[in-house]
Amino acid sequence: MAAPGHRKPDLSGSRPNPNNGSIVLLLSLFLLLLVFFIVLNAQSVQTAQRVRTVLVSLERSFPAFYIDPRLREPADPLASRAGTVFAVQRLDGLGNLFATAIAVAKVDSVTPGRLLEVRLPADELFLPGTAELRPDRIGLIDRVADALLQNRPGERIELDALLSIGLAGGPSQPPGPVVRAGALARLLVADGAPADAVTVGIERGAPGAVRLLFSLRVTDDLPGGGRR
Repeated sequence: MAAPGHRKPDLSGSRPNPNNGSIVLLLSLFLLLLVFFIVLNAQSVQTAQRVRTVLVSLERSFPAFYIDPRLREPADPLASRAGTVFAVQRLDGLGNLFATAIAVAKVDSVTPGRLLEVRLPADELFLPGTAELRPDRIGLIDRVADALLQNRPGERIELDALLSIGLAGGPSQPPGPVVRAGALARLLVADGAPADAVTVGIERGAPGAVRLLFSLRVTDDLPGGGRR
């Protein structure tokens, strides 16, 4: 028996491991992180369901407003972006560009985020009686070409430029809408616009009128990502 006041010697030779406290603390931290991610995952599932509910409500309230189908699938990498909100801003920006530069231009958002129509006299773009661009419209064409060039992943803006030949279909005053349409296409492509994003054509209407149709296309819907 040990004498009073003396500790009995440890005959086993083992000592307490000073790292046990650190291991317990680390395991507690891992468990806390696990619980956090479980709760976060549960919240994200509920949020996706709420998003789908909101999209259905928007479609019922605003049938003319196009909602990108990719926003319905949370697994889609494009679903996290604002979708057609950006599309509306881009097309509206083009409309404001023409409305600011050309006072007589008529801008109509036919389908918000999908189709924008701009109407203007051809002489507002070209020098009267020629197919030469007006010097004060160079900046406008530069910005239009830049808008056609700058595309977001999965979508692109395309332009259909239609010049009128008159309702009777008779001969037009030179240089004529065909020559001017070709000149407009060459100007845009020379400024950097993709050639397959620009289409020009002729239609019956008021002589000397130009109709510009800017459309936003989802490239996944087009064969090979090009025009339809």
